Amino acid sequence: MEFKIVPCNRVQIYLLFYKPKENDPYLNRLVALADGPFSHVEMAFSERWGEQPWEKELWGSSIYQGETVFFKPKTYARDGYISIALDVTLPQMYKIKSYCKQEQENKVAFNRNAMFAAYFPFYQFINTRDTFCSKHVTAALQHGGVTEVQDLNPSLMTPSKLYNKLSSQTVQVVVPSKMYAKGASSRCTATMVRDLL
Repeated sequence: MEFKIVPCNRVQIYLLFYKPKENDPYLNRLVALADGPFSHVEMAFSERWGEQPWEKELWGSSIYQGETVFFKPKTYARDGYISIALDVTLPQMYKIKSYCKQEQENKVAFNRNAMFAAYFPFYQFINTRDTFCSKHVTAALQHGGVTEVQDLNPSLMTPSKLYNKLSSQTVQVVVPSKMYAKGASSRCTATMVRDLL
């Protein structure tokens, strides 16, 4: 039997949208009330794949209220997330990850006024380097050259607007708690395994 290595130049990144519950902090519920159903968005990258929990690793990037941009290992075990899987090229993924790492290193901070301005476009006199979750995620995707978001203004993106834009252009939606289920790894990895068998 001859084994061959299958070139794989496409991977999936996940955009995770959070729908707040009744007992969530007031700001989460207010954001979802203004433009629902989502109040938060993050992006996640698969660093390792496998069928056992210890064989998997996801890294996430976003920002929380009162904090700075993060890029760190995450589990996404919390209920309330809905995820869209985006196919990107390897160079695109590296550019997106590089952007997230740079924003973390620069300690880019959360800006509540900039976030509120996304819901009121006429309020766009705020020009700040600081960010909020959907602005960060949209800007990262644009930095990577993802065509689905190139025409968007990151400063005007709410989590729900971003979800509506991308969910109409993608085919795969996964529930994060199922990300660790068998067969939930990237399409490229599945292709490589199938071709090697």
